[in-house]
Amino acid sequence: MKSVKRAKVAGLSAWLLLLVSTLAMAAPFVGSRNEPHAVLYLNENQTARQIWPVKIWAVDGKLTNRSNQGVLWVKPGEYSFDFKLGKVNLADVPGLSRNAVYGQKTHVLKLKLEAGKAYYIGAKVLASGDWQPTVWKVEQSKY
Repeated sequence: MKSVKRAKVAGLSAWLLLLVSTLAMAAPFVGSRNEPHAVLYLNENQTARQIWPVKIWAVDGKLTNRSNQGVLWVKPGEYSFDFKLGKVNLADVPGLSRNAVYGQKTHVLKLKLEAGKAYYIGAKVLASGDWQPTVWKVEQSKY
């Protein structure tokens, strides 16, 4: 009886490990500079240009749990990123209402990322008082 339970637990553990490793391989983020990748910069200080930091909330509709969001290495390809406004004092943003909803709203930006390129992304405030994610600079990656 105990050996049957152990076999079931071992089988379930193996299946969960396979599932987790498959999901990790399907994720767009890379963990090594040795893999081909594009670089996303999300927290560059551009307040003089009225561009604010953003955070990635989801990639291709799947929530991401990336806690470190200053610089991200991403596999080349086409993606749909859902962004939220980063840590911003709304009183510092001209034209943006101080409504707390702005920090919670997500906005979608579709990008085709190329290996060896660096993409600088931030939030640009529109004349309507809303914001949208924008790529404000693309250059050859240093990494």
